[in-house]
Amino acid sequence: MIVGPSLLLVVLVLFSIGVATCGPLTAPFLVVVLLASAAGCSLPEGLKVTVLEASPGLLDPARDDADDLAIRVAYKDGNGDLGGGIGEIHDCRADGVVTRLVLPPIASEEAVADGVAIEGKLLLHVADVGVLEPDLASPAACVELGVVDAPLTDRARFCVVLEDLGGERAGDCTDEIMIALP
Repeated sequence: MIVGPSLLLVVLVLFSIGVATCGPLTAPFLVVVLLASAAGCSLPEGLKVTVLEASPGLLDPARDDADDLAIRVAYKDGNGDLGGGIGEIHDCRADGVVTRLVLPPIASEEAVADGVAIEGKLLLHVADVGVLEPDLASPAACVELGVVDAPLTDRARFCVVLEDLGGERAGDCTDEIMIALP
């Protein structure tokens, strides 16, 4: 590790590079990030969500035993405050078709207070998926996560958005799920 006057020289050089390339307000942050990396430290990661699986692949709204969707997601939360947050599952066929739920406690109060990073898996359920007339375009929440195709009546994608207690949001979407039509 670099110490003494050499460290000061490195900081000044990094600060100068930061000002020249990023501007005076971004430069101090750039120096901190680069020094933390050089010292072997890592800054906490933000909230990340990945859809691992959605089942079944065919929903039949005419059958009560075949119209529920299960979505398994993996999450990483750099400061441990996901538990107690909010989960939203957006049906990308139409705006406003959203299942909302409160996430259960995940990390201990001490871990949340200390900002301890957590990761794990959640199983989320959407009950009674029905047939609906799709909008001309996917809802904004779905578009923000990459669902840009026009919605169809006989298939759907669902986007999961998790929000932690600090208001940080992250999400991911399922592949297409087939919808049986009457």
